[in-house]
Amino acid sequence: METDCKADKDMVNAEDRMSGIEICTNCLFCGGVYEGDAIATVKDEFFKADAGIFEFHRCANCGSLWLHNRPFGQRLLKAYGNYYTHDDEPSDGAGAFGLRAWVRSAYFRSRFASSATAVDRLVASTIAMSGWDTSGLDKGMRFVPPPPAKILDYGCGSGRFLLRLKALDYELHGAEYDPHSLHRLANAGISIHDVATLGDDRWDKEFDHITLSHVLEHVPDPLALLGRLFRWLKPGGGLYVELPNADASGLSIFGRYWRGLEAPRHFSLPTKAALLDAFERAGFILDRQHLDRSARRWLWDESLRAAPQDERPALVASTLSASPETESNTEVLTFLVRKPA
Repeated sequence: METDCKADKDMVNAEDRMSGIEICTNCLFCGGVYEGDAIATVKDEFFKADAGIFEFHRCANCGSLWLHNRPFGQRLLKAYGNYYTHDDEPSDGAGAFGLRAWVRSAYFRSRFASSATAVDRLVASTIAMSGWDTSGLDKGMRFVPPPPAKILDYGCGSGRFLLRLKALDYELHGAEYDPHSLHRLANAGISIHDVATLGDDRWDKEFDHITLSHVLEHVPDPLALLGRLFRWLKPGGGLYVELPNADASGLSIFGRYWRGLEAPRHFSLPTKAALLDAFERAGFILDRQHLDRSARRWLWDESLRAAPQDERPALVASTLSASPETESNTEVLTFLVRKPA
């Protein structure tokens, strides 16, 4: 599949080139074309890092969205200047108190820590016997296997996830563009790699698990990245992927104010079917889809805050009458896929 994103070709006018904009005319997931279903006049409502007006196109073939006029070069770097992944957030659960937090910590220690106590194992056994659904807890750990294992967090941002794993018996690697994050994580003793210098042949069948949390929507060629990560995984290794859903109920309610669009940093959003097809073409097999029911409330609250005051009552009414959340209309797509053993 070949997409058509032209920053230097004749179809891009001089004004666009000077302003750091390239034009994408095809879907990044299937190569399909746009047939009139656009979400126009999308602005950077959430970080105010770019004053431009951007347009998402919807693929007539697979239904995915892509950013038609997307930034590159210095303009793209500027769009990330105050992005949330740069925050140095606490990663050790500080501030979480109460019985539920204690049970969660005991469960994690029983699964991942060599220092787990008899009480931790008893808690984990009680949880298992009670039938309590632990998928949300496991999703918080991105479905990593028990240690020891070699883990890569691709697009690790501030490194919050890697720092959470640091006390456990993992070999940790992070890949990131941001120089601040690279320096900070290297000082924390984590093997950190600059994405800009990583070639496809950097690793071969080396990782037990790779995580791709809200990264695939930011890259100019998501299929190429999936193929690269497939090669880097050991046979049987897992890939965790999460990103906004092009078929999310929130998009139909909030339109250009939906938090999942986040122009101009999000280059493409797939539908569930398009993402599953991309996994299959890269060689992956499906392990599971996780339905993150906490994402809807957070995304809708953020979207409502971005909308004009006079539009909010109608939007709230629409949320109250929205269809129940399903694996197809969920706000974010969360998958664990595997390289065949």
